[in-house]
Amino acid sequence: MNKQWFWVMVTALCLLQTAPNAAEVTVAVVNAVRLQTEAPQVAKVREKIRAEFVARETKTVAQQEQIAQLEEKLLRDRDKISDAEAKSLQRDIRSRTLRLENAKEELESDRRLRLSEEMDRLRRVLSEVIAEVAKTESLDIVLESGVTWASDRANITDKVLKRMRELDQAAK
Repeated sequence: MNKQWFWVMVTALCLLQTAPNAAEVTVAVVNAVRLQTEAPQVAKVREKIRAEFVARETKTVAQQEQIAQLEEKLLRDRDKISDAEAKSLQRDIRSRTLRLENAKEELESDRRLRLSEEMDRLRRVLSEVIAEVAKTESLDIVLESGVTWASDRANITDKVLKRMRELDQAAK
């Protein structure tokens, strides 16, 4: 879909340039991947998500430690306890391990979902800032992907990052 869109845009630009009395069309590009890694808001999103899940992570670490203690006890006291007690302890360890694995999977799933939600929100902000910079620079088209090469003059990524940093400072 992106390649088709790109070729439609290239064709449209070619037609605009060849049309008689056509106004000059200004095109710029932006590196979305760079924006999503270098914008200061990205680090804040990651820290926010980490903080949201720190209690659950602490709980899983504690569960891991409990399982390790039970396994150590089983190895240490194997000769001192009956077979029934050993089997019971093994079942308890297995049960706790399964619950821990499920809790870890749920934690990672929830973390990915929250990160995705926050990054979607950030992408909307980035789109708004890109549009703001494009209007300020009197650009007609800003391409985000499908660009093999662009000159520094056509690349507005640094300007968008500068604006994102300004917004970050204003939010403080």
